[in-house]
Amino acid sequence: GEAAAVDEILDAAFDASGEPFMCTALVKMLVRGKFVDKALDLHARMKQRGQMSGDIIMYSVLIKALVDEGRLDTALGLVEDMSVAGHKVDDIVLMHLLDGCRHTNNYKLGKKLFDSALADGMQLSEYTLITMLKLCGRCGLHEDAYNLLATWGETQQIKPSVIHFTCVMSGCLPTRNYDMAWATYELMLASRIRPDKTTLSTLLPAMVASQRWERVMELAIATAAIGEVGAGSSREALSSAMLQMRRAGQHDRAER
Repeated sequence: GEAAAVDEILDAAFDASGEPFMCTALVKMLVRGKFVDKALDLHARMKQRGQMSGDIIMYSVLIKALVDEGRLDTALGLVEDMSVAGHKVDDIVLMHLLDGCRHTNNYKLGKKLFDSALADGMQLSEYTLITMLKLCGRCGLHEDAYNLLATWGETQQIKPSVIHFTCVMSGCLPTRNYDMAWATYELMLASRIRPDKTTLSTLLPAMVASQRWERVMELAIATAAIGEVGAGSSREALSSAMLQMRRAGQHDRAER
């Protein structure tokens, strides 16, 4: 079948050329073709020949493929091989590993990897930051996510954006930690970052659910101020908020 044909091609290519760059290219090709186990077999052959010189892109591609398949332990083994080959974990590889930790609810490992990168002075991308925030939210560690945003500028060049703050707010909602979601909103405002329609449509129903009407009013005013009342999700959230206010006897606020 197809797998057998791939094996024949790999055998011929590996025997004809043991060049590391050729094997590295084959590994990448196999991963793109969804033959992840074949790619791992080829990597194992490279190790047996003492060819641990695959580039970091090869390792990154393999690690992401394994994470996507839920094989975090195998991915971590490749990190060790990568180190032997003389490559350090970079921002992209770290992001893949953190995503794997999120899928397995392994906050302890994710925090260890993340803290190690920070201790090494690595400048992390906005994508790696949001992956770490998602890991915190997935594991219900909302205060850790809040503190990460509050202290991020002390060691990192990039500044958290509205997307990062909204991510933390959203992560608070499944556990109904509405106060932490609001605290994150206030931290965002204190950081001089304006909410967008996603922020407001995420937070408004949560404040309605917690019946914190003064907060609902503040969000309604913010929605009107940025001209998002006509946007679908924001309009629906406002309509629902007004209905809930009336049901709760908050007629004056609903009319405003």
